[in-house]
Amino acid sequence: MADVLVVGLDLATGLEVHAEDRETLEWRKKGHNGDQTLVCLACYQGADLPDGPQVVALVPKGKEGGARCRHFAHPSGMAPPCGRHNPESLEHARGKQVLRGWAADQGLTARVEARTADGRRRSDVEVSRPGGARVAIELQCSEITDAEWLDRHEDYVRAGITDVWLWVPGVWIPRVVFRYGQPGWRFDRETEKLGLICAHPDPAAVTAASTAPECATVHSPPCPGDRLDCLWMPLASARLGADGIEPSAEATAELIRLAAAAGRELAARQARAAAARRAREDLARPLARPPATESAEARRENGQLLGEHEAFRYDAFPPWTDPGTWWYRCDECGDDRIAGAGLKASPVIHVVATYERTSTGRHEVVHRRYGAASEPGRRAS
Repeated sequence: MADVLVVGLDLATGLEVHAEDRETLEWRKKGHNGDQTLVCLACYQGADLPDGPQVVALVPKGKEGGARCRHFAHPSGMAPPCGRHNPESLEHARGKQVLRGWAADQGLTARVEARTADGRRRSDVEVSRPGGARVAIELQCSEITDAEWLDRHEDYVRAGITDVWLWVPGVWIPRVVFRYGQPGWRFDRETEKLGLICAHPDPAAVTAASTAPECATVHSPPCPGDRLDCLWMPLASARLGADGIEPSAEATAELIRLAAAAGRELAARQARAAAARRAREDLARPLARPPATESAEARRENGQLLGEHEAFRYDAFPPWTDPGTWWYRCDECGDDRIAGAGLKASPVIHVVATYERTSTGRHEVVHRRYGAASEPGRRAS
C-alpha cells in the first residue's frame, strides 16, 4: 500500500493529477504502457532522489468498487529508495504545483524545477514575465543557514533573476533575509494562504536611544532583530510583479492601520514619559526657568534655516504607497510632521538617508536631497 500516496504529473498539461480524477482505463492510455505522459510528480522534481530528477511513467491500478482503491504505482524496479517518497517531499511537490498554477492564472508563463543559465541554481518555480523579466519562487520547507540563503540569493542576482522566498509555517526564517531588505513571506499549503511577515515592536520596550523612529512601529520588511508577526491573505488575492509579490489591497490597508495604531500608542507613551521627565526636572530645580527660544517660524522668517538639513523618515508606510504621504522629521527646522510633498516643496534642502537597491543589485545607503525647487539628487555612502 506504499504507492497509494503517489501523485501524478500530466506532461501534456503540466498539471498535478490524482488517480481519482479519471477512470483507470483512461489513465492507462497515458501511463507506463501507453504514451507515457503520466509520470510521477515527486520523481520528476527529484526532491528526495539521490541521483536527481527522473521521468518515471506510472502504472494506474485499481478499479471502481474494487478491493483496493484506485492509485498510481511505480513500475517494477523503478520505485524510489525504501519503496516510497518522503511524505514531506510529496507536500513540497504539491505546493510547487499550486504556486505554478497561481502564476499561470495571472497570465504568466511558469514551470517547476527550472535551472539558471549557468546551471548553479534550480528554482522550485520559475516565472517569466512579459519583457523577459524572470522571477524565481523558492518554497522553503526546511531550515537553512544565513550563508546558504546568501549563496542562493547572490547566484540569482548574478543571473538577473528576482528571487522570492516562501517559508512554510514553523520554519525559521534566516534574519539575513531582512538585512538585505527582502520581504518575508509564509505559505500555508493546506489553506493556500500567503502571510506577509511584518515587524510588530512592543511600544513599551521602545526607547529613543535604542530604536530608530522608522523601526518603532509596525513595518515591512522587518529589521533583523524585530519581533515578527504575520498578516495573512488568500493566495489568489496577491499578485506577482517583476520585483516580487504584491500583497492584496486589503492586506496593505490593514498594515497601514496597524502601523497608525502602533504609532499613536508609541506617541502617547513618549508623551507620558516626557511629562514625567519634566516633572522630575522641575522638582530638582524648582527655580530654574528654560531660556526663551525663538520659534521655528520666526527662525524661518529671519533666514536662519538655510543650507542643507538632515531629515529622516519615521512612518511605517510600505514602499508601494504614495511617497507624498510619507512623514519626515527635521530637528533643525523643529518640525516632526513634514509630509513627503511638503519636503519636496520646502525652500530648505533636506538630505534623507534611504536603503535602496543600486545598479549593482545590492542594497546600500543612499542620501537623497529634496527641496529648494530642485530635483531630488542622490549620492551613495
